[in-house]
Amino acid sequence: MEIRKLCQKVGEEKNLRQSTVFSYRRLLLMLGVEDDSITRAEVEALLFDIDNPSTRRATVIAVRSVLGFKIKIPKAPKRSYVLPEESTLRLALMITPHEIRGLMMMYAGLRIGEACAVTRKQVNGDKLLVDRQILELYASEAETGGKVEKVCVLAPVKGSEAEIVIPHWLSPLIATLDDTAVPSRVRESLRRAGKKVGISLNPHLLRHWYATTMLERGAPLTLVQAQMRHSDIAVTLRAYSEHNNEDIHKMFDTDR
Repeated sequence: MEIRKLCQKVGEEKNLRQSTVFSYRRLLLMLGVEDDSITRAEVEALLFDIDNPSTRRATVIAVRSVLGFKIKIPKAPKRSYVLPEESTLRLALMITPHEIRGLMMMYAGLRIGEACAVTRKQVNGDKLLVDRQILELYASEAETGGKVEKVCVLAPVKGSEAEIVIPHWLSPLIATLDDTAVPSRVRESLRRAGKKVGISLNPHLLRHWYATTMLERGAPLTLVQAQMRHSDIAVTLRAYSEHNNEDIHKMFDTDR
């Protein structure tokens, strides 16, 4: 079966989100898989040529889901960030027209799709209901075999919905939001704003800053997990509990 049709068939059988179907189709076509006549050995040879660890991992997941080959999923590479100062990030956000969306990522840990879906209806005092996200789906003619597919849809959040605590000063700002936003436009606006102040700025860096800063300021790991909405605390530990040799020296290399 042709890979486009197979992806759609698997998506319907497994009740996958359309964004997931789009992603699987794109990855398999990029890998060079045209139909399901390809063998496991051929797929493994193609996977060997993927240099980027994140892309390789995502492609293996697509292969397993769509083609059914039980190839071992590589471990996810840990992202490493050199986090800018808080003042620098705030300056960059002041430049973009999407400042409030950026503040929600920076001070509430929202993902970009979640931040773009927020309107005044989700905020109540110092509580913010995170129950939906904007999904932006795009597929080229080469990927669809026909017309370009591009659409923004309002969808449930990736995990379960949750009510999180936000700074008191952020509530009235969110209360000014009447409409949702387009994730790609917000992402590009952040990139340009960051460039103007001399940093590389993206949505996940802001979310990463939020979690890392909470831990540095003494927040319990369970609180960070709840605010980040991780289903497993191991995810919080793996992603945000960074350390280096200097941390050991700070604890024990003191004058006695």
